[in-house]
Amino acid sequence: MTSTSAPFAALTRASAAILLTACLAGAAAAAPTWDAVGLKLGMTEQEARAALKAHAPQGRLADKLLKFTFSDGAKQQETPAFLSTLESRIPGPAGSLDNEGIELTFSPPPSPQRVVRVRRAVTSYGDPPALPRVIDSFVQKYGKPANQATYGVGTKTTVLDWVEPGRPVCGHKGDASKGLLMTPVAQAPDALRIYQRWQQQKLAPADLSTCSARLRATLTTQPGGSSVATIVVEMSDASHAVPALEATAKWLADLEAEARRARLNSGAAPKL
Repeated sequence: MTSTSAPFAALTRASAAILLTACLAGAAAAAPTWDAVGLKLGMTEQEARAALKAHAPQGRLADKLLKFTFSDGAKQQETPAFLSTLESRIPGPAGSLDNEGIELTFSPPPSPQRVVRVRRAVTSYGDPPALPRVIDSFVQKYGKPANQATYGVGTKTTVLDWVEPGRPVCGHKGDASKGLLMTPVAQAPDALRIYQRWQQQKLAPADLSTCSARLRATLTTQPGGSSVATIVVEMSDASHAVPALEATAKWLADLEAEARRARLNSGAAPKL
C-alpha cells in the first residue's frame, strides 16, 4: 500500500461554478454496461474487490493511496488519504512469461468513490491466439466498433474503439471512425481544465455528463502479425469523473478557505 500527495492548484470559483452548473445533471449518470472479466465502470470499491477476486483469486492486490495538499497561507496541510488505484497482478503458469495486470482508477472524494477507468493487460507468449479470432471475440462481446485501425510492419497493432450510442464523443471532432483518443480521467482537480478547453473549442457540450464513455482494445502481435501476444483493454468514463472532480475542487477550496481563517484567528496577539 502506497501513499502520495497531489498539490492543489485552485481553480477560480467562477470556472468551478461553470463546471458545477454543467455537471449537476451528471451526478447520477448511469455507467455503461460494458465489462472486462466482470469489471465495470461505476463500481464501488467493495464491488471492484469482489469482481477481482471472482476473476482471479490468486491475484496479488495492491492499493495505491493519494492525498491532496492545500495551504493555510503559512504552511501546507493534507487531506486524509483515499484509494486512488487498485491493482491486481496475476502470474501465468510457472516458468512462462505469460501474465495479466489489472488497474482500476477511482474518482476522488468527497463524492462517493466509483471506478472511472479500467485497464487490463494480458500477455500470452506460450499459446498466443490468432488475430482474427481475437477480433471476432471482441465484436461478439461489444458489437461493431466505431473505429478499427491496424498499423505496423512485422509486429502489428490493431486498435478497436467503442463509444456509447447516442452520446457525444467529447474531445473529438468529426466522425468517430476517424480515430479516437481515450477520455482522460484523473483525481487532481486541475484536470478540469482539459474539459473546459474542450468546451471552449466546441469539442464538448455544456452538459459534460452526457459525454460518452470510451472502450478500447489494443492488440499487438508477435513478429509475423498472425498471433496476438498482448491484449490491452481500457475503459474510461467522463460522465462520473467530471462531476466528481468538480466536487473535489470545491471541497479543497473550502478546506483552504477555512484553514486560512483559522490561522488568522489563532495565536496570541502581540504585546503593544
